[in-house]
Amino acid sequence: MSPAISGGPFLIFFLTLSLHFSFPTAVRLPTKVPSFLQGDNSPPTEKYWFSRLPNTPLPKALRDTLQPGYYPSVIRDFANGENISVDAREKYGKNYNGADNRKKAAKSALPDSTIFYLYNDLHPGKKMKLLFTNSGTKVSFLPRRVAESIPFSSDKFPEILKYFSLQVNSKEAEIISDEIGYCESPNMEGEEKYCATSLESLIDFNVAGLGQNVQVLSTEPGKKQEYTVSAKAEMRGEHKAAVCHKIRYPYAVHYCHVIEATEVYVVPLIAADGAEVKAVTVCHLNTSAWSPDHMAFEVLKTKPGPAVCHFLATDTLVWVPKKDQDMTP
Repeated sequence: MSPAISGGPFLIFFLTLSLHFSFPTAVRLPTKVPSFLQGDNSPPTEKYWFSRLPNTPLPKALRDTLQPGYYPSVIRDFANGENISVDAREKYGKNYNGADNRKKAAKSALPDSTIFYLYNDLHPGKKMKLLFTNSGTKVSFLPRRVAESIPFSSDKFPEILKYFSLQVNSKEAEIISDEIGYCESPNMEGEEKYCATSLESLIDFNVAGLGQNVQVLSTEPGKKQEYTVSAKAEMRGEHKAAVCHKIRYPYAVHYCHVIEATEVYVVPLIAADGAEVKAVTVCHLNTSAWSPDHMAFEVLKTKPGPAVCHFLATDTLVWVPKKDQDMTP
């Protein structure tokens, strides 16, 4: 049964780094795929989304996972290549398997690119070299009932490996263990988190916390090059939002969390080649509790305290309460 990992009162917001660096690999179907039953086990469609969120457009980052045949439901290639990302697990200096290696890989992969930037740099005319990619996990949602029938907890790890016909010493097994451990890790102060293993549970978690009058934002794709902030960034959500990252798993699972003292902006960018991109950025207003060893302070050559911002990956979803003046990007 899919676990809900939650903490204290629902405070507001998330953290995480936006830029996910991964090397794409070919997608192939596994030798073993869950058996889909009839009736209410049919693959998820847009119907549930619009039944709960009738006034919220479905973001492209989710729409792709709902198109029949766009991605296979279950794959074995989610562990291929090297996924280089820096996220919430580094924010307060919390340790997890591979953290140091992934930080080093991220910095070496984009030595001349903007990973973090200071809050005061979010203004028209600011130039930054950016790369917007996705998590690299090309999988779609399973029907809710199927997803809930698959074990998803560290104490059921042997059953998970058996279900997907994986060896205990395989790379896939290591990644599954890391991601489930991420979901089960203790909440940080002012955080609530949840790992959604189906489209329905993803929607239900966010509606429960933010209501049905919401926007769901994601960054538009763009290739690596220099970008200029072309106009004033638009704040969304007024300090209340939730972020959901697609994690590396055989089927679609989203790590959702909320953290206080964070602002969300939609930033209009113009690339050096003339392309226009609207990117979602988050700014953490108070970093005084962050680890001094956090990558942001290494990159910015500063100490904990000042507001720090970063852009989000294209398949990361940000949920914010809708205001009358908000316009969907």
